Amino acid sequence: MTDRGLFSLEAGSAREVADSTACGGPPVDRRTRTERSALWAAYGDALGWISELTDERGLARRTSGKPLRTPIKWKRRIGGSNGITASLPCGCYSDDSQLRLATARAIRPSGFDVEAFAKVELPVWLSYALGGGRSTSAAAANLARPSVPWFYNAFNGWQDSGGNGAAMRVQPHVWAARSPESAESFLLDVIRNSVCTHSHPTGLMGAVLHSLAVAQVMTSGRSPRPRDLTKALAIAAYLPSMIRDDTEIGHFWLGAFERELGSFDEAWAQAVTDCEGAIRVASDTEKSGSAQNRYAEIVDLLGLRKPTQRGSGILTAVAASALSWCEPTPQEALEAAVNSIGTDTDTIASMAGAILGATADHEPPVDVLDVDLFRSEAARLAEIACGGAPRGHDYPDLIHWSPPSTRADSLMLAKDDSLYVRGLGRAKAISEAIQSRDNRFQWQWLQVENGQTLLIKRRERLVQAPEYSDVPSSSPSPDSGSDVANGSPSLSRTTLEAKSSPTSHSPNIESGDELPRKRRTGLNLEAALRYIAARSGDDRIVGEALRRVVNEGTPGELAGFTAGLVEIIRQHESAKPWAHQRAE
Repeated sequence: MTDRGLFSLEAGSAREVADSTACGGPPVDRRTRTERSALWAAYGDALGWISELTDERGLARRTSGKPLRTPIKWKRRIGGSNGITASLPCGCYSDDSQLRLATARAIRPSGFDVEAFAKVELPVWLSYALGGGRSTSAAAANLARPSVPWFYNAFNGWQDSGGNGAAMRVQPHVWAARSPESAESFLLDVIRNSVCTHSHPTGLMGAVLHSLAVAQVMTSGRSPRPRDLTKALAIAAYLPSMIRDDTEIGHFWLGAFERELGSFDEAWAQAVTDCEGAIRVASDTEKSGSAQNRYAEIVDLLGLRKPTQRGSGILTAVAASALSWCEPTPQEALEAAVNSIGTDTDTIASMAGAILGATADHEPPVDVLDVDLFRSEAARLAEIACGGAPRGHDYPDLIHWSPPSTRADSLMLAKDDSLYVRGLGRAKAISEAIQSRDNRFQWQWLQVENGQTLLIKRRERLVQAPEYSDVPSSSPSPDSGSDVANGSPSLSRTTLEAKSSPTSHSPNIESGDELPRKRRTGLNLEAALRYIAARSGDDRIVGEALRRVVNEGTPGELAGFTAGLVEIIRQHESAKPWAHQRAE
């Protein structure tokens, strides 16, 4: 066992700590810090996306020759060579903020619903992604396969997934943490989130270091200094022991990692060493003059313009924190980041915004797209952090859920012919559909009922959504305990119940009604056994299912279920389920 004191970050004054941990509704300081952290993160993303992956001439075209200081309307190619040239509204954000919102939606009062994030959010995100790294996109596509579990997503190239695609989206875990000064309160959820797409220690370290930096500023109210990063790295060094104590990550993910890549302890020790060197290099620039000059030196010393290093999880996390050493004012710091052409401008600015925003005394000067959604999600997470149980997103029943077969199949029609984005909810069109260059697909601007704006890839002729497979399961009261706990999904009643005839309910987007649901009667043992087979290492899931059948099933159903359960457990003990789950 490790010393719990090693996992504590420096707190602020006694008043600050009381403000940040009191319950009975989010305290002003905690909620304000969370909202400003979220808004400045989105602002940095929206500003930095304009200068991402271009040169000085390209940036001048995008800005019509004007300096890049605030978000503007601009145009960008979406969907590759056969896609469209999209007109992007002022404050439009990229995949960084899209996946941060996806992470936030999957956080409930009882924990992070990693199954919903991996099997619903990530596959559907592909249909509306604005940007997205190679690893994240490949991982999301592979997670659409029913046989691929979140804890071992062996897509092509997973062994080299050391990019910053995980680090850029993990802030909500800290925002929702009851005790952000205690790293144990959020780090394992950061790892659960990260390994869905990034299993390489460099990618994981970036997520861990950045989450610790955000936790430090949320706890103390000031940006992390070099010594704070050094302490955070000392905490990160103990991560292997934390992982081994966790059933899902320590047994499933870690076992698979070490079969493929060898000792995780050794690989993690190397990541710690690499990170320590990057922190030292960045902190040694203290006498470099102006903030702009110092950040420019950090960029050069860390090699952030080199294609092989530009998107590194470790280097991006260090650069985001180091930016706050150069310039403590969010607006000026983010301007320096987004005008460092050739770096990963949007991700560095977004991660730096999450840190500096928590120290800011005001919101960004320009509202990002969907600003009210960012505010409401931040407020919801702050309420969770203070022990509240706010209502969150209703995900489909994962037993009946199957991800879209292609990126163009997420948008469908509800029974009343209104638009429906699978997994996210009803939507309304806010533009005409735009035809792709090859006339095979279309793109269309939509607004989902939760307030998020999407530019979604779609088919010209939409099909009708399944009547039951996308319907969120019955919504219990927020404090009923049926949400996910410790990263494992509860076995919903729908799992054990059969589908019957549809209701005559007519959905209405204004009223917030869901798609028509099936009446449910009887135990669907086949569906329950399939569910358990995918999670047979989780004794809690197995025990809950068995208890449900004992209490509600007939003797014949109990006998059949027990026989099937015995076979599943035997197969689990004798087989290695990850051995044949590589992406094609």
